[in-house]
Order: sequence, then C-alpha cells, then structure tokens
Amino acid sequence: MDAAVADARSPDAAAPARARPSRERLHSILTSRSVALVGASDNSRWSLTAHATLTAFGYPGKLFLVNRRGVDAHGSPTSTSCQAIGEPIDLAVCIVSAESLPDALRDAAAAGARGAIALASGFGESGDAGRQAQAALVELADELDVTFFGPNCLGFVNLVDRVSGWASPSPVAGPEPGPIALISQSGGLAAQMGRFAAKHGVRFSHVISTGNEAMVDALDVARTVVEDERVRCLAMFVEAIGDARRFDELTARAAELDKPIVMMKVGRSALAAEVIASHTGALAGDDALIDVALRAAGVIRVGSLEELVVTAGLVAGTGRVPAGKLGVVSISGGACDVVVDSADAFGTPLAAFSEQTQARLRETGSAYGAAHNPLDVTGAAVGGVQLMTDAIEAVAADPDVGVVAILDVLPDGHRQAEPSARLTAIGEAIARVDKPCVVVHQLAQDITGDALAAIEGVGIEHRICGIDEAVKAIGSAMRWSAWQPRTVAMPTTTIDAAPTPLSESEALALLGSHGIPVVPSRLATTADEAVAAANELGYPAVVKVASAQILHKSDIGGVALDLRDEGDVRAAFARVTAAAAKVEGARVDGALVAPMRSGGVELIAGVVRDPVWGLVLAVGLGGVWVNVLNDSSLRRLPADEVVVREMLDELRGSSLLEGARGSKPADLERLAAVIAGLGRLALQLGPRLESIEINPLRVDGDAIEALDAAVTWN
Repeated sequence: MDAAVADARSPDAAAPARARPSRERLHSILTSRSVALVGASDNSRWSLTAHATLTAFGYPGKLFLVNRRGVDAHGSPTSTSCQAIGEPIDLAVCIVSAESLPDALRDAAAAGARGAIALASGFGESGDAGRQAQAALVELADELDVTFFGPNCLGFVNLVDRVSGWASPSPVAGPEPGPIALISQSGGLAAQMGRFAAKHGVRFSHVISTGNEAMVDALDVARTVVEDERVRCLAMFVEAIGDARRFDELTARAAELDKPIVMMKVGRSALAAEVIASHTGALAGDDALIDVALRAAGVIRVGSLEELVVTAGLVAGTGRVPAGKLGVVSISGGACDVVVDSADAFGTPLAAFSEQTQARLRETGSAYGAAHNPLDVTGAAVGGVQLMTDAIEAVAADPDVGVVAILDVLPDGHRQAEPSARLTAIGEAIARVDKPCVVVHQLAQDITGDALAAIEGVGIEHRICGIDEAVKAIGSAMRWSAWQPRTVAMPTTTIDAAPTPLSESEALALLGSHGIPVVPSRLATTADEAVAAANELGYPAVVKVASAQILHKSDIGGVALDLRDEGDVRAAFARVTAAAAKVEGARVDGALVAPMRSGGVELIAGVVRDPVWGLVLAVGLGGVWVNVLNDSSLRRLPADEVVVREMLDELRGSSLLEGARGSKPADLERLAAVIAGLGRLALQLGPRLESIEINPLRVDGDAIEALDAAVTWN
C-alpha cells in the first residue's frame, strides 16, 4: 500500500492551501468513544485484523459493525449503514474500496462521525486519475466536516487510551503502553517497527500512520500528541516535510516541553556545491538543507529504522543526560576496540579518565587490561562480580563521564532465560550511581518478553543490543541534551527595491550601499570611458560586460582578465560587448571595469529562496571552483555572526582561512559580519527576492571584497 505514497504527496499533486485540521479535532479522533467498522466481514482479512486489534486492547467505548447486507460478522450482528446504528458515532474505520469510499464518508457523517480512516488505495499514489479522485475526496470531506486519515492508510493505535483504528494486525505486542508516540507516513513500516520494538523492550503510547496525507499529515499528528503528558518522545518516519512554519511550531513546542523528536527522514541525496549559485534554485528538498534544518531545531536525525526505535527508546527513558562524555566498562577487550571505532565513526565522544579515576581503579587490586577508557575488566569479571561493579562505580564517578555503557551479555530468553549473577550485581551497582547507565549486548539480538521482564527486574532500565546501535544512540542522546534553542533577531526594516533585473554593476552598488565591501569599479559605455576607468583604478584590470540578462558572463565570452595597458582595455571592451550583443534578449549597458585582484582565498556566499524552507544562506569555498571543490555549508535565515562562524568552521577548507600554507589568516570576525550582513540584506529585500549571490568573495587577511554579484527576483 505504501510504495507510491511519496508520489501522492508530490508538489504536482498538491491542492490549493487549505486549513489544517485542528488539534482538538485530531485529539477527538484519537480518543474516539464510539467506533464503526465499516465493511465488517468475516471474508475480509482487513476487517478481521482491524476487529482483532481493537478488541485486543480492551476498548472501553462502543464498537459497531457495519455490513451493507446486514450479515453477522466477527460473531456479532451488523447494521446495514452507520445511520442504521441509531446512535451517533465518533470514528468510521472504512474498510471499503476506493469507489465506495465517498458513499461511506457520507453515511458516516450523517451518523455524526467527524473522523474516519480511509484504508483504500488507488488515489494519489496511482497517477493523475488517482490524484483527481483524492482531491475530490478531500473536497467532499470538507463539505461533510469529516477529517480522514489517508487514504492508503492503516490508521492508528492509541495504547494510552485503548483506542484503535488500525486496519491490520496489531503493530504492538500487547496493550501495555509506553512513553513514545510513533508517527509514520508508512503504515507497513510502522507495523514492522512496532514488532522490532517489542523485541527490544521499547514501548509506544501511539502508533499512527498517515498514508497519502490528503487531509492529515505527520506534522499535524505530531503537534497533537506532543501535548499529551503521557508522551515523552516523538519517533517519526517521514518522506517529506512540506511546511516549514508548522515544522517550526512543532519543534519549538517540543523544546518547550523538553520532549525529544527522533526522526528518520528518507530521500537522502548528495548536495552538489552548485546549489549555492543563485541561478539553480536547487535547494528544495535537498538532504543537506533538511539536515541543517533538523539539527538547528534540535531534532535527532537517524539513518535507519532500527536506529529510530533504539534511539527513541533510550532518550525517552533517560531524558536529558548529564554533560560529559561516554565512559565504557566492558567484559571483552575486543569489544573495547569496536567501541573506539564506532565512537570515531559516529562522533560520540569518549571520556578521558582522570588520574583520580585511574588510581581508584588500580586500588581495587584488579588486573584490568589497562585503566583507561574503554575499560576492559577482562574475563576475570566472569568469576568475580565485584570487579565489574567496582569498575562501574569508579567510571560513573569520573567528572568527564556523562553516560556509562556497560558491555556484557544479556539473556535472550532462549539459551539463557534469567540474568546472570553478574547482571544482577550490575543492576545493583547502577542503582548506586547518579549517572545514566546503558547495558549493551555486544551483538544485535532479539529478547523475548520473559527475558525482558527479568532484565528489568534486576534494575537494568536502559539496554541496547548491538555496539554500533548503542554508541549511535548514546551519542544522539548527548547531543540532544546539550542542544539549546537559539533565537536570532529578524531585521526590523525593509528595503524598497524594485524587483527588476540587475546588472553586475547594479548588484554591486546595492551591496555597497548596505555596508558590504565591494571591489571599486566603473561602468563604461565607450572604449574611452573604459580606458579612463582602468587608468583611474589601476592595472592590471578586468573588463566584464554589463547586462542584467546575462548572469554567467564567462560562458559567452563576456569577461576579459589581466589587462595590462590601454590597448588591452580597448580591445577587451570591444570584444565583450560584441559577444553580449549576440545574446538574444540581452540589454547591454556597456562594460564594468575593475582592478584585477590576486591572492587570498575565494569564497562564494549567497542566499536562495527554497520553496519549503524560505531564504537559505550558503557559504562555500572555491569561487570559480565551487562546482569542483563541493565544499559548502547551509543555514536557514535569519543567521547572525555566531552562526556564520559555525558555517565557516564546517568547511573542509577552513584551514585556508586560518593561514594554512603560508597564506595570510583571514579576519574571521569581519568576514562573518560581512556574510551575516548579506543574509540580513536578503531578508530586507522582501518576498520577491529569489536569490542574491557574491561569487567570488575575496578574503585576504582583513581585506574582504565582493568581486562579482548577482540578484534575481521571482
């Protein structure tokens, strides 16, 4: 059902902007007190599983079965329609075909339903005809004042209120709720994640799928359930984030409530450096931009379904962890080596044990492999549990340690059903320390329910199977715990600029008039004026054609460099203006004359309007080599000098700005101020701005100049 869901939400399928469903409406659907199973039949596997899931949770409300022929289903009588039930319903779970769905919605609305689950496929995911049918279904639902999940949707399970509108086998192992709301555009994957979670002791408060998202999307649902005090974490699988404003509202509210959001956003693709060129506009949906947006909002981004479940399970349990790094106590020396490699690969910092910690470890008289982190307690701990517990307490007391990972062997319920004496002692040691401890089984494995209960019974609350998964999840917990929301002020004034095409000369003048340093230049309309300008500004000189319609002057032979005398300038003026005259539709204003610059480092700095995320600031290394070097950093605006310094530090070639290979160190504070000023200018130019770019921005110590600029409007 989910294979073509992304197509159903593509921009081509987008309907005109419509009001989003209210949180009150969605909350009422998720807590429905009366549910009608429309299309109930013993011959339908969807009906059988939907009925089984709903009844398995001990649903406290009223359940009605609707079968248009009135035959019994699931051992109970049915009504021929929702209206025939004779009393109001809250939710209709529609297990009917796409063709029958409009009539089912009409009938449900007539019976008072304000919510529905649309299981049927064959809508937006199936092509133009399906998209039209989906749009018509939304229009009908709006008229009926019914809000439906889907279509092409499995529905939801609300374990904390024991309500189910899930038209498939249960996505959870049992009715016991947990603190995590799982929200997935794919119902099939949600079900698989639920089953994986059950084998790892991760429990959900809700499992909600959104399907084609014709009326309700993942952001709507997340913004609703984040308000539930029983929900401590959101785990989200999304294929698209289509509304930056609502994303910002969700993440701001989650931060205010101190609830982590763990998200797997699929659709990764390499970011080419040319996206920072103003003419491309290629930032929409680019994974690097999404990564920046999620990180800035404090969202924990993960790369796999397993990581989504494991990380959500950890942060929901620990909450914010203390400042510090990872300390490791391991039963295996080989596992210590794996931890070091994993920590390096995933950016999880390992603590350096203090002299006091090392001395404490040595004072135990134990023959540790070495008193450093990760700590190998050696096989001696198999027969002497005190060795392991002493190590845990010593490592947890180290001031550089924020979280302790304890690598040991967890029972799986098959070969080993009960925790060992060592694990029991570990649980007791964990209770004595004041830092979160995670017991890590060295390989990925499933753990049966009885074994999980036994592990929890000895006080081991946080456990993860697999070293890589543990190191990634712990690192994510640390980064989220250290993250704090940052507010950057928006400019309070606007600039009244006509959205007309600008030549390079006009673009540089705009930058210069708003405090951005630009190379001195003169616009020449004749060869004599070009020579006079070169004589004034100095040799060697540069001559570039001036035309608002020609953004890429080099491509048409409109640039002449390293001109040494008057003759060179005259010839260059004639050459570049003649080349421009051949460009259809181009108005040639003359040529721009400037001094030739050499040395320093060339950057590209620009702002592009992304259709989802708005104005995005990009900084890259390379100038004319930007496409080759592919070295850039992105941020959503507004961005101040502090943010720009972070961007510069992210560049792989940042050492060039610090004076590598004998170059002059850049004045990074001034450079950050110039680039931040470009971002503020872009914000002030208003909604018609499409892009503004400086390429190259030359940096030579404290000499910073825009050598070329372009502005485009929509």
